[in-house]
Amino acid sequence: MNPPSLQAPSSRSGPPVVSVVTHSPNGHTAAMGKAVALGASSVGGVVVHEHAILGTDIHEGRWLNEEILSDLDASHAIIIGSPTFMGCVSSQLKSFMDTTSERYLRRRWVDKVGAAFTVSGLPAGDKGNMLTTCATFALQHGMIWVGVAQSPVSGEGINRLGFFAGAAGQALFEPPTETPNAEDRLTAECLGRRVAEITLRLYGPRS
Repeated sequence: MNPPSLQAPSSRSGPPVVSVVTHSPNGHTAAMGKAVALGASSVGGVVVHEHAILGTDIHEGRWLNEEILSDLDASHAIIIGSPTFMGCVSSQLKSFMDTTSERYLRRRWVDKVGAAFTVSGLPAGDKGNMLTTCATFALQHGMIWVGVAQSPVSGEGINRLGFFAGAAGQALFEPPTETPNAEDRLTAECLGRRVAEITLRLYGPRS
């Protein structure tokens, strides 16, 4: 019996699409998201879309934006990010996650590439739990999870906080123009580039 082939989005033609979805109340996670998108955009042959999770799209506790969801349905990769609040994803990002349950039931996101990024005020700050929550969410959808490839032992400053499940940054009360710092943004950029490269390898044109 042959293994099943990858389930590519059927509603979109053209180059593979990498979508970055960010909830950022204070701008720090948005800075990481911009770095992720920059890294993905550096890979030729992919298109990058950026989406923001906004409180105005939450009604009676449930986030809903059909335009964003439709774009994610047609995307080949989805990278999600929020601050780490009280050791987990923000409630706004969790509301987005819960809204996708109908897509889970219909297996709409199977074989999409998934990844995540986050920011918290401390070097550790329980970011690992937030990233694991995102990975669990993606794996329940049947997505292909991608983490950070670089090790902090290289001494290059990439992945300086030592999280491999996703890109991690540190910021507290400083303005987002200062933190996350350059090393953290570079980590996010590397994750975006890796996701785009893998997505292109899976869903790009065959020679």
